[in-house]
Amino acid sequence: MTPSANDLLAIARRYWGSDQAYVFRQERTAEDLRYEALWEEKNSERPRWGALLRELRKELPDCKVWDYTPPLANPSFGALVYPPYERIMSRPQFIWTVAGYLSILAPVYTVHCVRHQYLGKRCLDSKVFLGPISMELRGIAEVVAQRIEANYGATALPLEVAQTPVPLYVNFMKPPETTLFHALFTSEPWNIP
Repeated sequence: MTPSANDLLAIARRYWGSDQAYVFRQERTAEDLRYEALWEEKNSERPRWGALLRELRKELPDCKVWDYTPPLANPSFGALVYPPYERIMSRPQFIWTVAGYLSILAPVYTVHCVRHQYLGKRCLDSKVFLGPISMELRGIAEVVAQRIEANYGATALPLEVAQTPVPLYVNFMKPPETTLFHALFTSEPWNIP
């Protein structure tokens, strides 16, 4: 069962501040210390996450699957799945990525898509699609979701809950733009390799 938006906000408040008092200071906040301690504990689960990525590689042999769990940057383990594509150097093209995140703060996950527009090797633009996944990518997204659910017992965070605004400062996100999605998964969903 998915926790309510209020339950998730209460969890997020333990790890993210509600003001910017410490932004320009050297001291760590109580939230920072709890967040760092949680990551210290969760780092022991990296081999388990690695096993999930290996399963995805077997189930999606035509795709490239990468770990995207930057230490401390995101409050989640991340998997990026790149469907096959042919790079065209002479004109702009769209390259899609399916991103799956498992929160370390709560037993929830999300799967969404990111579209990068490239000209040759230069990225011109990135756009996140949190809503319904396009038909071409739906099969990949379902495999990612099934693996996370099977391996971790997490539940998908509904989009309407994920988009709930929260009065928290999450990395460079600040109110009123900050949502539960940012607090639980990543503050920069478009910023992936």
